[in-house]
Amino acid sequence: MTEHLEGAGRAAILRRFETALLTPPVTLLLHGEAGIGKTHLLAETEELAGSMGYRVLHGQARDFGSGLAYASLTEALAPLHDDPATREAYTELVDAIDQAALGVLGAAPAVRTANLLRRLPGRTLLAIDDLHLADADTLGALSLLPRRVAGLAVAGTARRLPAMDADVVAGLSPLSLGEVAELVTGLLGRTPSDAIVRHVHDESRGNPWFVREAVLSLVHGGAVRSAYPGPRRGALLGRLFQRDRGGRGLARVLAALRRTRPARTTDLPDLAEIAGLEVGEAERAFDGLVRDGLLLPLDDGAFEFAHPLVAEALYADLGPAERRRVHARIAALLHRQGLRGTRSVLEWASHLAEGGSAEALPAMLRAAEVTRWTAPLSAGHWYGRAAALAPAAERGVLLARQALSYWKGSRPMEALRAGQAALAVLAPGRRHTRTAHTMVNAAHAMGRYELAVSIAAEQLPLADDRAALLAQRAVISTQLGIDSAELVAEAWKAMGTCPPEDLVIALSALAGDAMIKGDWPGTERALDTLLSASAALPPGARLAALESAAHLLASGGVRTRTLALLSEAERIYKGLGWRDIAGQHVRTMAVVRRLGGEWEHALRDLRADAVTLADAGLSENAALLRNVELDILLDQGRYDEAEPLLAGPPPGCVLQVSLRKMFRARRAFFGLGDRATAARLLDQAVRDGPADVVHRALGVRVVMLIVAGDDDGARTAAVTLAESARTGTPRARLAGELAMAAVFKDASRAEAALEVARADGLKFEEARARLILGALGDGRQLVRAHGIFSDLGAAPWRDRAAYRLREAGLAPARSTALTAAERRVVELVADGLSNPRIAEELHYSRKTVEVYLSRVYAKTGLRSRVELALAYERGEL
Repeated sequence: MTEHLEGAGRAAILRRFETALLTPPVTLLLHGEAGIGKTHLLAETEELAGSMGYRVLHGQARDFGSGLAYASLTEALAPLHDDPATREAYTELVDAIDQAALGVLGAAPAVRTANLLRRLPGRTLLAIDDLHLADADTLGALSLLPRRVAGLAVAGTARRLPAMDADVVAGLSPLSLGEVAELVTGLLGRTPSDAIVRHVHDESRGNPWFVREAVLSLVHGGAVRSAYPGPRRGALLGRLFQRDRGGRGLARVLAALRRTRPARTTDLPDLAEIAGLEVGEAERAFDGLVRDGLLLPLDDGAFEFAHPLVAEALYADLGPAERRRVHARIAALLHRQGLRGTRSVLEWASHLAEGGSAEALPAMLRAAEVTRWTAPLSAGHWYGRAAALAPAAERGVLLARQALSYWKGSRPMEALRAGQAALAVLAPGRRHTRTAHTMVNAAHAMGRYELAVSIAAEQLPLADDRAALLAQRAVISTQLGIDSAELVAEAWKAMGTCPPEDLVIALSALAGDAMIKGDWPGTERALDTLLSASAALPPGARLAALESAAHLLASGGVRTRTLALLSEAERIYKGLGWRDIAGQHVRTMAVVRRLGGEWEHALRDLRADAVTLADAGLSENAALLRNVELDILLDQGRYDEAEPLLAGPPPGCVLQVSLRKMFRARRAFFGLGDRATAARLLDQAVRDGPADVVHRALGVRVVMLIVAGDDDGARTAAVTLAESARTGTPRARLAGELAMAAVFKDASRAEAALEVARADGLKFEEARARLILGALGDGRQLVRAHGIFSDLGAAPWRDRAAYRLREAGLAPARSTALTAAERRVVELVADGLSNPRIAEELHYSRKTVEVYLSRVYAKTGLRSRVELALAYERGEL
């Protein structure tokens, strides 16, 4: 859950950041207007982190950053090139990005970055200034990294909040009159009059940067009495460059170059030519800028402006024609220096695009092509810019590529917008049909079900192949409660001629439709066909097939097979820069963790991921994540935490509405003791919901009736569930077996359910089966059930087991949950580290590591490092 600090003072923010840095991984964000002091406070945070033992890595996002894939991230990591321990890994990361320009696919940049940061000893702070300028792929990596690297803290500043996860978000407010007086006193070296303080406060509106400028203008006799700082550009430039026109000309060129990277002294001969100066004149002007504090040296030998507002004022001072000329000449300079990889291509294309030359269009297309695999959001940016310049005959293809890139980058609104523009100009055919698929998926992911169905219906007559659109329309219709049997039959009939590139969409939709309807054989038919066909698909399509199949299997309650597919997908993902289209992967992992008993881990990720998906407009999958969170919270008895989730409206389809009623029924009965309301809500869910929801609602009804002491009602509900779930998901069938075993006191049925649960690593279902067996007289099973429920934090179920234990005169077992420190040791063992290496990594003694391992062996029953590593890889720990 994100913590927002609005209106807090700078000292209070720094204290909160200090507390947060004690327990990484953590992400900290500062936001506020230009000049408000974000960079200064970030620097204080970096200094604080350094004093706490963090390694600090600093990067700067730049004005053209939206088109420069991973630019600010690689800049922040650049110091690792000088560290012998990380030089090779850093070089491999940069090469992985650059080699995309040649079409070579290595490990994805986000994966390599995580691996690189994990190699660093101790804790690391990754700080990036001006994240509002960063490319979307960098922002995605920054959201991912804290989940992959245990000792990592991420900190950043932005004028507007970027689309990334954060734990603590602090908004900087303007300075008060008293704070302005304190700052002015420090600048003047004496106490100013009240009139001066009020004047400076009014002119600056409490913005620290403009406070300084107002004071300096007063000192230089050039104060401008403006109610808003914006018009002060002329006064600012006049004060800074009133005696040096050559310095001003060079500085404007530096400001243009800064939009992609800072300047170096080795650039001066070329920059002098662009500025119309002799080399010696440019060198003197450059030295003057450094001497006057307008340019500051960076650790890597480059020079940066003292504040972004200085660079912005200088850049704005360039007229439109002069600006185009400067950018065109910078692009020519970069081309002469050589375009050796993705980063140099993107920088060159950025300046060429601003230069407005005839070469801009092919440069944009080249930039799009070198990023489409490793950075789809950057590719979408470039395809859009290229489409704006392209001839009408080529515009449709570029817009279609932009739509697909945004869809791969989980930006459905942008994908839908680009797709609509593409369909308006594309002739019917393969590209037209594929774009329609993307639009249907985007509208569906946004929870705009009727729009998705209407797009599919409108585009079917124009499609060169109908299978995928029919399947998409079918599954969304089923979610809306509309009979889709004819659509499904027609889709299967069309599968014989379905192009290979449409198979993932068509078969995934058919599998999902069958699962919602409680037809697991139909789901398996579609998935088996999909996985068989996927072997011949290219890497991107095969990755999508594996992740889609894993998502559906996990939703059906199948854990082991899901993990196997995810492991295979991970190997492909390492060669691509994207995954998790529309948040599918994060939901799959949440369900897998829920099935495997990693409930707290699942909740941590769920809360961050649901916000990210909702912010991206992915309402459908955000709601699916919230459903997993509700499932866990209600089984843990955390009813107050579930209440806000239940209060918000679900997406507007029958599937989601009936699921919400089932969850509200659980809250009403188990949390409030309101049996009448619970029964009414369950009746509505059973009456209106599709078969898969009906199975879940009937399972809840059985437990409610058992707890209420209504044995006859429980038996009736259990029989209904068992009969209706015969062709349902494995989850539904197991729920039916547990229900029948409980109400009919059938030990053999409970034993069979226990074996199914244990074989697939289903912790909660295993504990429920043990509880039933314990209630039937097996005291050892009661002890084990109580222990598992305790480890899961499932308080209501733990209390039921405890009641049975007291009845049997038995004592509960100690909890076997691993502590955070024990889990970290296990992770490092699984990574292949020896005990001495683990001790070095965690700053423990070797003896301490041995003690932790002994505890882990005792809790898990495992006997060796190999068993421990295998259990961790299977997700059993």
